[in-house]
Amino acid sequence: MLEKLRKILSGYTMAEPDEIMPESFIRDFGLTSFDVMNIVAECEEEFGIQIADRDIRTLQTVSDILQYLEKQQNADADQRA
Repeated sequence: MLEKLRKILSGYTMAEPDEIMPESFIRDFGLTSFDVMNIVAECEEEFGIQIADRDIRTLQTVSDILQYLEKQQNADADQRA
């Protein structure tokens, strides 16, 4: 999951995928709000989840995003079971 997220983020930053670490802060990448919305859309499509608008501001680091994605995927799996 980290590798997929790194690839998505690197498409909007000057960073190479292997330079994006779990502890990296999203704000340090110089993303615009338009970039963030595109990243959210790509993550939703790639990981098959929905990211609530109210949750976007709480995602400060790459690790925060990973934990959120895992939680959403687990919740979706539980609903299907």
